[in-house]
Amino acid sequence: MFNKNLFVLCFLLLFLVSPGCSKTDTSEYNYITPEELNTRLNAGEIAAGSLLMVSSQTEDEWASGHLSDAFPSFSRPLTEDAHFAKLDPFLDIAKNADADIIIICPRGGSGATRPFDYFLENGISKERLLILEGGQEAYNDAFPEDVVTGQG
Repeated sequence: MFNKNLFVLCFLLLFLVSPGCSKTDTSEYNYITPEELNTRLNAGEIAAGSLLMVSSQTEDEWASGHLSDAFPSFSRPLTEDAHFAKLDPFLDIAKNADADIIIICPRGGSGATRPFDYFLENGISKERLLILEGGQEAYNDAFPEDVVTGQG
């Protein structure tokens, strides 16, 4: 009986202190509010090269409202390799830049966390990655004058 209890105790301790099996630490994401992003955009950080933006919105979502300096990847829903491959042109740009990266999706959910994880797994440091809180919809509500509609 004592050996069985000792075995269970050792197993539980090993489980609790184990770092896990994931390749990257994605338990926590970095976020930026629409107000903080607006401040950075108005400060000219895109032109200065200290800020990049990528959107995972679909073509229809993009047409209904986007930020003019965002890179359109049209990668949503990000459920298969072909979707993630649409992020690769931006990934090449990001790897050759020393800038924070704002990830934009419709509402700040999986359309942003999945690219965050993908960029992290492909060599972009976590400190550079920021998800727009509430996504494009929240930015549209806060700063409708900055939102571009149509495919432009």
